Formats: sequence, C-alpha cells, structure tokens
Amino acid sequence: MVAGPGHHDGFKDVRKNYNYTEATLAGNAGLVAALVALSGEGHGVDKNTMFSAVPPMFPSPPPPPAPWKP
Repeated sequence: MVAGPGHHDGFKDVRKNYNYTEATLAGNAGLVAALVALSGEGHGVDKNTMFSAVPPMFPSPPPPPAPWKP
C-alpha cells in the first residue's frame, strides 16, 4: 500500500504524522483496481457493481406528500 505527498506535492517522512504516512482506501483504490485487472483470473473489474456494497453518504429523501384533496 502507498501513501503520498500533501496538497502542495511535498512529502515529509515523519512517522508520527499519519497525514503523510498512513495509507488510505481512497489513495489505494486505483492501485488495487489495476492489480485486480492485471490478475490472470479473467474476472477484471465490473465498474457497475464494484461499489454496490458501500452505503450511501446521505439517507434517501422521503417520498413526496400525497396530493391535496378538498
């Protein structure tokens, strides 16, 4: 897994500062996808379902109210 530079393309090898040295899911998603695509299994990456198990960030909006009837 990899970690990378900051916002201004600088990297400080400070082991106690996790902002620079901690690997993240978002930072490694491309690496993992490339390795899966290169594997000889023939499965590849299904871009339509690869994030289907990730829960949504926000709840679904409620349904609209019923039409008003006098």
